[in-house]
Amino acid sequence: MNRAKFSLLLGTLLCCLLVAALPRTGLAQALSKAVITYPIPSILSIDLQVAKVRGFFREEGLDAQLVMVGGNVAVAAAMAGDVQAVSNVASTIRAIERGNIPFKVLSISWKRPLYWLTARPEIKSIADLKGKLYGTASRGNAPHVAAARLLRKGGLDPEKDITVIITGSPFQSLVSGTIQAAAISLPSAILARDKFKMNVLASAMEEYLELSRGIAVR
Repeated sequence: MNRAKFSLLLGTLLCCLLVAALPRTGLAQALSKAVITYPIPSILSIDLQVAKVRGFFREEGLDAQLVMVGGNVAVAAAMAGDVQAVSNVASTIRAIERGNIPFKVLSISWKRPLYWLTARPEIKSIADLKGKLYGTASRGNAPHVAAARLLRKGGLDPEKDITVIITGSPFQSLVSGTIQAAAISLPSAILARDKFKMNVLASAMEEYLELSRGIAVR
């Protein structure tokens, strides 16, 4: 190794050591409380959970509280000042489109809707869902929108051919038989298929693009 390359390598190592030795100001300063919402416990929210467990929020000076709240309710809570950030970017964008609300999307972590239209074992096709009960945590949320698109493609009118009911946990309602179908994410879709022998009728991920997750703030 010639002198020039050695000097460059040595300088790089010294810079790395100096950066590593710098104090983490985020840990030293007082933490700011921040409520961040996520709609359902699924792989779509894993980035927030990892950041919480690994202390990434604290390193940035945030005492983050992760709260499970449906997209539309989360947007309303953020408008009221009770929530500082909403991870359900899809619901936030739809709210922005509906009216002039002061939201900004800061980041996008998922660009496809990771929802699978899943039905009870006796339901073999989308056509079999006619007249059946579909469950969602809230009307107009991302899973509901995904299901509506998949139903239309399968030849059903989501406004007339199925009955939509609100349920706190669509997955649990599906397993118990309270409803016949729901649009669920991972790992619930795999669990429903492999353990409870549910039928996965269609995948929203393969049908369209959607800015589904990220961080949106006022």
